Formats: sequence, structure tokens, C-alpha cells
Amino acid sequence: MSDFLNMLNVDSVIKYSIALAIILGVNLLSPIIARIIIYIFHKLFKVKTKTSESGFYGPMKFALTLIGFGIAIYYLALPEGVINLYLRILKILLIMAIAKALANCLTPESTFFVKLESKTRFKGNEALNSFIAKLLKVIIYIIAAFIILEDLNYDLGGLAAGLGIGSAALALAAQDFVKSIIGGVEIISDRTFEIGDFIQVGEFTGTVIDITFRSTKIKDVNNSVIAIPNSVIVTEYVQNWSKVDSRRLELRLRVDLNMNSNQINSCISKLKTMLKNNINVNEETVIVSLESIESDANVIWIVAYLKTGDYNEYIRMREEINCSILEILERENIELVYPTQKVYMKEI
Repeated sequence: MSDFLNMLNVDSVIKYSIALAIILGVNLLSPIIARIIIYIFHKLFKVKTKTSESGFYGPMKFALTLIGFGIAIYYLALPEGVINLYLRILKILLIMAIAKALANCLTPESTFFVKLESKTRFKGNEALNSFIAKLLKVIIYIIAAFIILEDLNYDLGGLAAGLGIGSAALALAAQDFVKSIIGGVEIISDRTFEIGDFIQVGEFTGTVIDITFRSTKIKDVNNSVIAIPNSVIVTEYVQNWSKVDSRRLELRLRVDLNMNSNQINSCISKLKTMLKNNINVNEETVIVSLESIESDANVIWIVAYLKTGDYNEYIRMREEINCSILEILERENIELVYPTQKVYMKEI
């Protein structure tokens, strides 16, 4: 009897060891098998994405690992209840894996959008493609959730009725959210700004890093990220500095009242020449004139448009021009004066 039990234990150990080996073997082989399947799929449909970068790669490895567990369970000849439970879990996990794979393929740079643009007249920008991708992902996950609920024998009709009863409360609670989504659609359809643009919204200024269903995220000059609700943006004044192809430079030089007309004319002439010869300045926009004669200074007004929309480039160009102006004033022995105020004291 003891020999029989020992033999039974040895057989059980061997059997479970083989099952474990099946699971581990399939897990080790799953990356290779997934690569082969995806490679064949890419060849058939002429997809240029790398195999390892495919959205199906991770979910397919996961699915193959699940199949390995199934093979081991069937090999062990476990009770029917365990097998049925495994099949139900397998079905749910496979639905989730398929949904994840489809969602992974929906990125602005994906083959889907490349094919869409080549087969149709659709010419979406990065923000629009990103918005559509996120919307499609939400739809995919909702469909997957309903399929899983139906498989678990949930009464979807009763669920829909329950949602209908509370729809008024949900509508009130989600009012701002819906406004933000509509605002996001308006922002993307109007193309007021795109990801990467430098914008000013009310008191906030920064670079757009993302446009989501609810908000637009910008990174300000202090590298902090600010999320502004889309419903706020569509009602605010938005200035897109990235759409500007030139920036205005305006200066007022307050020079000494003792300068005679020849000195002023010579200074104005040299400032004009310097600006018009600068490759960063639009020559036709240059204005240099004696704007006014005030009680404490002669005011020379300078206006020019610099050939850049980039703010950092504008700062660099403005600094270069300011230095050139100072050099001209030094050569002409012209001193700048500052506003003064005279106070008269009455003796008592």
C-alpha cells in the first residue's frame, strides 16, 4: 500500500512538473511566436511598423501565455468546473487583450491614420488625430466592457433603464465635463492652436503639450504644467504666438535737449541704416523719427518688425539691436536722459 502511495505521489509530481514546464515553455516561446505572427500579418497588409513596436505585440504575448495555462489545465485533466471557470476567465481576458491591442494601434503616428490620409481627403493635424484616437479608444473600451458584462449574464436592459432614471442627475453633474468636451472639439476643428504652439490664455502663457477631452495642458516659462478646462479656453481671449511670422520691436529713446538738429538728424539716419541693414529686420517696416520734444528730453521713436515668431529668437535679436543702438549713441556722443521731476520748496 505504501509503495502504491509513493508511486502515486511520484506520478503526481511528474504530472504537475510537466504542466509547469508547459506554462513556462509557452511563456518563453510567446515572444517568438508573437513576432512571427505579427511579421506575417505586416507582410500581408504591407504594414511598415517594426514587429516589436506593433500594438498587437504585448497583448498577443499575453494571449499566448493564457493559452499555455489552458494546455496545462487540460493536461492535468482537472475537474470540469475548473475548466469551465478557466474558459470564462480566458474569454474575458482575451476580449480585454483584443481591446488593448486595437487601442494601442490608435496613435496619431499609427498606420491607421497614415492609411486614412492616403485613402481619403482627411488631413488631420497632430491635435485632431490625437483627439480622434482618444475618442476611438474610449469607444473600443466601452464596447469591450458591454461584451464582458453580457458574457457575465448582466441584464444590460435593466442597466440602461437604471441609467435612464438617473440621467437627469448625471447630466447636471457632468454639465461642465460636456462643455469641456464641446470646447475641445471647437479648439481642434478651428485649429486655433496645436500641440507645440506657444499661446497666451488669459493670465496663462506657455507651450501646449496636450489637448484632451476635458482640458488643454500648457507648460509655462517656469516649466510647471497648467491644465486649463476647454470650456474656459473657448470663452477666453487666446493669442497664438506661434502663428506669428514676425514680432514688433518698439523703443523710445530719450536724448539730451542740448542736441542740435544736425546731431538728431545724423543719429536718426544712422539708426535707420543700422536697422535696414540688419538681416533679422524687415526693412520696409523700419520707422525712426523724432516723436516729440518734451520738457526734459527729445524723444526718438523706433519701430521695426523682426523676422521671427519664436519668442526666444526674438529676445536674442532684440538684444543684438539694442547693443547696436548703444554703440551708435556712444559714437555720436549722445547721452540718454531719464524722466526728471523738479520739486520747489517754499520758504516759510
